[in-house]
Amino acid sequence: MTSAISSTARLCGIAGLAGALGTGLGEGLLQYAPGADFADPNYNYFTSIAISRQSAGHFISVLSAPLYLLGYWHLTRNIAPARPRLSNALFLFCAYAFMLGAVWMGERYFLAATAHAIETGAASPALLEDFARHNEPFVNALRAAIVIFSAAWIYFIVSGQSRYPRFMALFSPGAVLGAIFLLWMAAPAIGDKFLPTAMNTAHAIVFAMSLIFVRGTSRAVGKS
Repeated sequence: MTSAISSTARLCGIAGLAGALGTGLGEGLLQYAPGADFADPNYNYFTSIAISRQSAGHFISVLSAPLYLLGYWHLTRNIAPARPRLSNALFLFCAYAFMLGAVWMGERYFLAATAHAIETGAASPALLEDFARHNEPFVNALRAAIVIFSAAWIYFIVSGQSRYPRFMALFSPGAVLGAIFLLWMAAPAIGDKFLPTAMNTAHAIVFAMSLIFVRGTSRAVGKS
């Protein structure tokens, strides 16, 4: 028995790729600065970027981020096509995680604006610290979800239950994200350009490779 990939699932993959590229562009405008210390708890790197550029990045990233949900609809249709209930559960899990990620993204501009205000003496550093405490947990939840989804990705592809060739197990979102961090550690001059948008860069690669290498049909294995 075989199951064919639908045109809707393929269009969702294209939308997901557009979302990753758009969110990455917006995030880059919002927070990329050459040589910045992105681990700085005081977010001083924000102050080296024009607030007008950050404002543009805010709108681009927030308007693009919801397209990730369509991208994950595409991925979950293809890693376990013969197990629709499991695919649906994976989609709902990832969709919830990426909604939290969108909340995190939507608050980045306000962190930047607060950092600018602190620089001019118009705001207290304590305000920024409080803001960060209520913002960073969302992206940490998203990262944990990526680890869980990546484990499922590897399992279903290696076991032959997906529409992907087995080498695609190497390109789970978590593995690609990890490779970007390794690039930054090994070659900071290059990795520095990708680190501020690492999550989006990783997903642009995953969505693009999925669209290229997904098979039209796959052997149905097991039941949902």
